[in-house]
Amino acid sequence: MPDHCISPWVYLVKGPATVTLAGTAYVLGKDVSNSDVLVGAGKILPFEIDSLCQININLDEGGESWLADQYGAGTTMWQEIVNKILIEKFRTILLIGDTDTGKSSLATFIVNLALKKNLKPAVIDADMGQGDLAPPTAIGGTIIENPITDLRNLYAQFFEFIGNTSPIGFEDVTINAIKQIVKKITTTDSDICIINTDGYIHNNGIDYKVKMAKKLRSDLVVCLGEKCIFESFRSKYSSLVLHSKGPTKTVKSRIERNQRRLNQFLRYIDGNNNNTNIHKNVTIGIKSIKIVYRGITYSKIVKDKYGLLQLGKYIRIKPWNLQGMFIGLGFKEDIVGFGIIKYASAYKISIQTKINYFNKIYLSHSGITKDRTLEFRIFI
Repeated sequence: MPDHCISPWVYLVKGPATVTLAGTAYVLGKDVSNSDVLVGAGKILPFEIDSLCQININLDEGGESWLADQYGAGTTMWQEIVNKILIEKFRTILLIGDTDTGKSSLATFIVNLALKKNLKPAVIDADMGQGDLAPPTAIGGTIIENPITDLRNLYAQFFEFIGNTSPIGFEDVTINAIKQIVKKITTTDSDICIINTDGYIHNNGIDYKVKMAKKLRSDLVVCLGEKCIFESFRSKYSSLVLHSKGPTKTVKSRIERNQRRLNQFLRYIDGNNNNTNIHKNVTIGIKSIKIVYRGITYSKIVKDKYGLLQLGKYIRIKPWNLQGMFIGLGFKEDIVGFGIIKYASAYKISIQTKINYFNKIYLSHSGITKDRTLEFRIFI
């Protein structure tokens, strides 16, 4: 933020909303002066404006706006950390913290300031439950070339499939998936990689994040939120860790979080068009595909005497329980798209998808109802 943006207040706007600005204004380091900014449903953006800037906030149903002190919201609280990152040229930065502590906002702020330094930033969104760059049950990464206000306006270049909307029980799968995307990003000309993580941090979540930081060999870990979480993490991790508080009064309700997750599912199922007729129903024989579950690829799928699908020695799946399941579709080592299982038997699977060719199906524990209004849990 330049020196002349001296307003001591930050306008926090929760979407859906349109904000019209006449004068100098910034959102997470992006210059939005004299422009209209769309705020997505459930998203909260901080508008830091010049004292002479005129701001008009048009709220749609469910939208809100309020004023906050610049030290409790906005980017002032993060300026010192981001300066350190850019001056010392850290390559891999891991952001950890509880839910709603500002990890996505800080990632966006780092990206925008890195672009101003003519760096080429990459972001990995490793929150498989409330992520912005990938559908729920998956994580994604991308190189960013232009300033942004919301990661959800982007699409990932690289995907990895987790299969669950929570990391609990999928910790190693998640860490290995992040490592795979980091590996892909290192083959590009990116200068800096910011890894935004899920909000699992309490109880065993600390050990999970410590293991993640060690496996990824992060140059810097930034812990947002409670100081006690930072102290606990630092006591178990010997490399550089910095602490920052998160923004105040930006907590989303459970209803808002569930709706944002459903919207993200639909974004990757239906795209920008809710007409499901644009999809094909692709039917494929069980013996012609590989099934991936919990990070393990099963090349040989057989029907047992009860009509169940047997994966390896220990996993047996009732085909009729797969109906409505959100799945990843893969070819060779890449995720090439997503779909919904419409029908499954011990011999074939019918999938609603836009993808023409794939040879792997990645199973998840999430399903979407036929009318696209609810996510439901699938037990395998």
